Amino acid sequence: MDNANIETQTEEQGEKNKSKSKSSRKSALDFRKYTKQIWLAGLGAFSRAEEEGNKLFDSLVKVGEELESKTGDLADTTVGKVTEKAKESVSDTKDKVEKILDTSVNHSLNRIGLVTPKDLQHIEQLLVQLHIKVDALIEENQKLKAKLNEK
Repeated sequence: MDNANIETQTEEQGEKNKSKSKSSRKSALDFRKYTKQIWLAGLGAFSRAEEEGNKLFDSLVKVGEELESKTGDLADTTVGKVTEKAKESVSDTKDKVEKILDTSVNHSLNRIGLVTPKDLQHIEQLLVQLHIKVDALIEENQKLKAKLNEK
């Protein structure tokens, strides 16, 4: 081989090496660029997922609060109705028991010969009627005396 050939080959290899080093530098830059883009895309995805997750969480909390409010109101209404019915039932039962006891006690007192509150009320009514009649008779008697004294 002659020197010219060797020099040509050496120059060609030098140029190939230069182009390889440019190419490898370009590849390294492209790789860094792509890895940075991938990293940024990951950060963006994480940020968006966090944002959407927070929105979803907030909306779920709001729905939960509304549901709790509705069920709480429904439960309060139901408890109120049941309580009212129970009070009415207890009151009715109490009244019935009182009537039965009053009747029973009155019958027992009558059998023994004791005066019952009902008997006392009846006697009181009779006394009021008697008092009215006595007052009327006294008034009539005074009118008759007045007529006799005039004659």
